[in-house]
Amino acid sequence: MKKQLKLTLLHTYYQFLELIRQPMYLLSTLVFPAMFFWFFGVPNAQTEAAAAMLTGSFACFGVLGVVLFQFAIGIAQEKGTAWSHYLHILPLPKILTFLPKVLNALFVSLLSIAAVVIVAMMTTPLNWQELPWMNFLTSLMLGSVPFALLGACLGYSASAKSIVPLANLVYLPLSFAGGLWMPPQALPKVVQKISEYLPTRFLGEVVWASLLDQSTNSKHIWGLALYAALFLAASLFLFRKTQEQEFR
Repeated sequence: MKKQLKLTLLHTYYQFLELIRQPMYLLSTLVFPAMFFWFFGVPNAQTEAAAAMLTGSFACFGVLGVVLFQFAIGIAQEKGTAWSHYLHILPLPKILTFLPKVLNALFVSLLSIAAVVIVAMMTTPLNWQELPWMNFLTSLMLGSVPFALLGACLGYSASAKSIVPLANLVYLPLSFAGGLWMPPQALPKVVQKISEYLPTRFLGEVVWASLLDQSTNSKHIWGLALYAALFLAASLFLFRKTQEQEFR
């Protein structure tokens, strides 16, 4: 067990080194959400409640980018490679070869959230000492699970060359239509109707409720759980299909 844990930690460490050596990845996951918040969120954060909601929205936007891109691009680029074959023959349970992606996604997500929060503290009337930070972080981390699974679905279903535009085609429309760039009531009427059924809207509602210290509507929690179940089933199916193609 100790040997397995050591191998997992080493794998996590080297994957992290690989990530930080990609400036565009760090720019898109750490700088862009905080920059977009500065440009588009700060001018509308005139009250403490508005500042809290917008901070939550752009923190969701940042975490969504981290988990979606890390799982989608990481899986698409690894599958079919010698490294993927090497991981397949390691004397480790499959969950331990997947765990480093989860740990790195968690760490980079926290950095992305911190970047948005720092901008909010510097530029808005957000009273950070009175906010329920633990509820906020917990709801955001748990709420990001369906999007990590969605990223896995994209990674197993797309090639390394097509995954970046495909991930962007999913990431940007979901963020906009889910109300993460502007309040849902400010969206076009047609988009507002679609928004009510999107996982990004469910995530936003859960995170906004946690920041404003309000009770969470159970339909948003069940909505995220349903999406997580659907994406999990799809990712397992695509994983098995990929494994059969690579190792038959």
